[in-house]
Amino acid sequence: MEYREAYEKALQLLNVRFLSERELRDKLRRRGAAEAVLDEVVAALKEEHFLDDQRLAGDVYRYYARKGQYGHLYIANRLRRRGLPVPEDIERPDEYALAQALAGRKFSYRADEARKAARFLQYRGFSPSVIGDILEDFTGGDEEDDG
Repeated sequence: MEYREAYEKALQLLNVRFLSERELRDKLRRRGAAEAVLDEVVAALKEEHFLDDQRLAGDVYRYYARKGQYGHLYIANRLRRRGLPVPEDIERPDEYALAQALAGRKFSYRADEARKAARFLQYRGFSPSVIGDILEDFTGGDEEDDG
């Protein structure tokens, strides 16, 4: 695949969905582009601001954070899978409030549902310390209310 063909294919791919540099390289490599051609295409796309991993990482992070369904660990894992850096200067959501709201909507605060809630929150990427605090609400809340 020559430079022009690879460049045009890259623009087509980027027109469908914003891609990280790694994703774009992988897609073009599968279509037969040589490494030298890939380097030229990627350099041109970066210069023209069609390819910017930092900007894309921030946008993806904010997208998942806005959904209000996921913790930082889940979002960071999604970014890494796409070959994107985890932005350090981005505002993180309040994980405790988010986890508490999610657990409250999905589970009743009974001790027998604590394990299900912990698995649910772990799958959603909440930190172990946040999950531990939420579990205290499940196990400690009933005892305090009855007393």
